[in-house]
Amino acid sequence: MERCELIIVEDTFWIEWAAARTLIIQPIFSAPRRNWQTRTETVVVRRPDGQEFEATAHFELTHFNIRDPYASMDKRWRVTIRLTKTTKEDVPIGSKILASQQLREALLKKPL
Repeated sequence: MERCELIIVEDTFWIEWAAARTLIIQPIFSAPRRNWQTRTETVVVRRPDGQEFEATAHFELTHFNIRDPYASMDKRWRVTIRLTKTTKEDVPIGSKILASQQLREALLKKPL
């Protein structure tokens, strides 16, 4: 499968997910207009040093608990990228995430 650039990693952080630590990649995406269904896809991580590896990525609609009552729905509901079996050291800032063209087009549609 041919892959194209989806994002350049700006930050990463750990969360507890199903009793295990998992890595979340930033930036995160606005929720596309249509109902988003969680997707799992093999992506390529291209590190700044040129090394590449494949990783399993979960693209999930995530609710952010924002206390500001005037915060938009776009700020409250975002699509996050969760990588399994990777560490922060595996995905340094500046890494590129390459995914399918179909996924890229779905994520970059206009938000709600």
